[in-house]
Amino acid sequence: MPIRFRGLPSRAFALTAAALALLAPTAAADEGNPRAYVPVAGDGSVVVVDTVSDRIVGRVEGVGPHTASVAAARDGRHVYVQAFNPPFLGADDVAVVDTATGEVSARVPISGTDGFTAPLADPVRDLVYVVTAYPAIDVIDTTTHTLVRSMPLPGLPLAAEIAPDGSRLYAVFADSTAAVFDPETGFQLGERIQIDGSAPSGAAVSPDGGTLYVMNAIGDNVSVIDTASWSRVGAIMLPSGSAPVSGAFSPGGDRLLVATPGADAVQIIDVAAGAVTGSVPVDAPVSVGFTADGAKMYVGSLGPQAAPLLLPAAGFEVTSVLQPILRAAGAPGALVPFDASDLTPAGAPIATGAGPGGSVFTG
Repeated sequence: MPIRFRGLPSRAFALTAAALALLAPTAAADEGNPRAYVPVAGDGSVVVVDTVSDRIVGRVEGVGPHTASVAAARDGRHVYVQAFNPPFLGADDVAVVDTATGEVSARVPISGTDGFTAPLADPVRDLVYVVTAYPAIDVIDTTTHTLVRSMPLPGLPLAAEIAPDGSRLYAVFADSTAAVFDPETGFQLGERIQIDGSAPSGAAVSPDGGTLYVMNAIGDNVSVIDTASWSRVGAIMLPSGSAPVSGAFSPGGDRLLVATPGADAVQIIDVAAGAVTGSVPVDAPVSVGFTADGAKMYVGSLGPQAAPLLLPAAGFEVTSVLQPILRAAGAPGALVPFDASDLTPAGAPIATGAGPGGSVFTG
């Protein structure tokens, strides 16, 4: 089953999201050949990394002007890539990469500017959900690579997630509210609720589906929402100025790892305690993810740069998905490997080019 990098999924109009670039493989990504697919905003490509040797084994060209995020179909045969085009300045579509050939095999037109939040792969259906600035959630059939329907949203989404059993879609909006939807009908279930902080930049659902965590880049906290009662039950405070933009659960589900580029670290949250218990130093991390076997953690790093993380614009803030794009002219980024069991370095950083971010893993 493909595993997606968590977090980094929010993007707003012109400089309004704290960017995230996601991983994606290019050469034969079949079982036995574990790969990471990494969108690189600096050159508009997708880098393919062998997660056994931690070497780059391919690069998909012609994806789009600013590759921003990716999702993999359930069977791992195709990866869907969003390439950010500012409104009215480029085609609104999603590139489909064949993981066997490492080439773009199709393009799917969508309803509007994409990439404010990373695409979501349905865990039980052959579907990928693409959140657009229309605002809507477009639904792509991964067996035909066609847009099958579009679900209107009540506000501009800056983060989104899907329940582990595929029963619910969650969206977090620029006005710091969250809503839950039925993925089959598109109907909103219940009222929108207020979250803590502002500039929601990423979201993660606990493995049991019981809790939704929202990373708030302005506010330096993580909102905690009980999905059964659909109510906010607390907030986990992070270091001041840390600017959390994305997060992912450890393979055991007992820890939430949160990328905080403002602190040059990945924060370790003990889920049971609801508190930060440590951190892992990484230059400007914007994404965190784990291989399918749970053995390695990879962090998308924008490198040692001094560019601002949060730039207010048009009433929004730069969140996770746009950050790699904004920093693409800076120092080269990297995918940094760690041992998932003890979070110690597992090798040298893998240079990807400027502007890498969140990732998806196959194999």
